[in-house]
Amino acid sequence: MWAAHQAHHSSEDYNLSTALRQSVMNQYLSWLFYLPMALVIPPSVFAVHTQFNLIYQFWIHTETVGNLGPLEFVINTPSHHRVHHGRNPYCIDKNYGGTLIIWDRIFGTFAPESEKVVYGLTHPIDTFDPFWVQFHHYTHIWKTFWATPGISNKLSVIFKGPGWGPGKPRLGLPEELPEITGKEVPYNPALPASMQAYALMHFLLIVGIYHEMFASKAVLSETVLVLNIIYVLLTLTAIGFISNQKCGMTLLEPVRCIVFLVFHRLGYLKLPSPVLSLPSEVICLLTVCYWMRNMVKKMVLGKKKHH
Repeated sequence: MWAAHQAHHSSEDYNLSTALRQSVMNQYLSWLFYLPMALVIPPSVFAVHTQFNLIYQFWIHTETVGNLGPLEFVINTPSHHRVHHGRNPYCIDKNYGGTLIIWDRIFGTFAPESEKVVYGLTHPIDTFDPFWVQFHHYTHIWKTFWATPGISNKLSVIFKGPGWGPGKPRLGLPEELPEITGKEVPYNPALPASMQAYALMHFLLIVGIYHEMFASKAVLSETVLVLNIIYVLLTLTAIGFISNQKCGMTLLEPVRCIVFLVFHRLGYLKLPSPVLSLPSEVICLLTVCYWMRNMVKKMVLGKKKHH
């Protein structure tokens, strides 16, 4: 469950967009928490409560709102939730409440905001690759599981805290957490302004394509839906590679552009506006040409160096 929820906590910035940073695995795990309520809570009450709880937790992801006075004693506020998202020692495993903070006060998991909160995971992943953000902790569990001797220890890797190891308490040792100095800065590789503009443009375009796909999903064939999903994931991964300045972007981005040109020409991708069709195709063609030019240049230079 933490392997899923960590995607939400992996953000090293804290703003309203952090609330939207969710795991693709949530829908397969969250029902476990709600199942006991089916025994006593009417479905209509549950449905309203769930939606209200979800909407409420959106606005508390902000650094703009400070202390709210007496409300801090009862409800979950931005100040309380900032602590929940911190990786400072005093923030770990604190302020679990969604709408109300009284439960944390009752069960001893409450901590007020004091020193500057440093956001993100205790062990930063330093990447914008969406697949690694979503699934890296599963790979960690898998490797640790096989590397840990003994059946009981292997089960403990799965069912105990992420910091657990043989001979350690259930949640691990707090002193083993990386030290926080307060001078930490979010992962943000220096990217030329032109590349930032390029990545932002394609991100906005993919949001529009996704919106069109979602609005038309009832009339689209399964094949077209799958192709749209593949293209959305391919684009997000390519943008992640660009933001990370990974060497793989020199191959992935032109491939993505070729996929766009093919899918768009075949009518599989619908843009938010027909006006965007020609500019989008031209930009993708230029990207492919630029990549091919660089590849030819590298091949020529490689042959000259060899001779």
